[in-house]
Amino acid sequence: MACIRKRAPKATSAAVRRVMRENVGRETHPERKLRSLLFRSGLRFRKDYSPVPKERVTVDILFPRQGICIFVDGCFWHGCPLHFEVPKTHSSWWQEKIEDNRQRDARQTRLLRALGWSVIRVWEHEIKEDSISSKVREIKEVVQQMAPRDGRKRRGHR
Repeated sequence: MACIRKRAPKATSAAVRRVMRENVGRETHPERKLRSLLFRSGLRFRKDYSPVPKERVTVDILFPRQGICIFVDGCFWHGCPLHFEVPKTHSSWWQEKIEDNRQRDARQTRLLRALGWSVIRVWEHEIKEDSISSKVREIKEVVQQMAPRDGRKRRGHR
């Protein structure tokens, strides 16, 4: 539903309005934390980058030479099956909004995979102190396995 934002309900208070305005789509704490640890582990990548010209797909972490796209999905905004709970206020709109986000995520993943990219989706809750090091090791292994042999950049990369 492309026009769901236009139908967004009004904030129920000034405090709610302030919290909602402070929510940003990029440079979230989980993204910064994961990028920092990946960088410290010796990996180099692009951030907030569109691997496919002319398509509205922005990847949180991109390894262009290895063809790997990483998305860091917030548990609330992307509808984590373990942690997402529909808010009590305006619940039908929120359910529709989160479902729209899930469908967009699935479309983007299908598009990138169809173009030959490997897609890794990381939930916000996987970037916690007790599990972050295993997630970094997992990503590093995938990147090292996918290292290009001839050093050429992938198709579709700008």
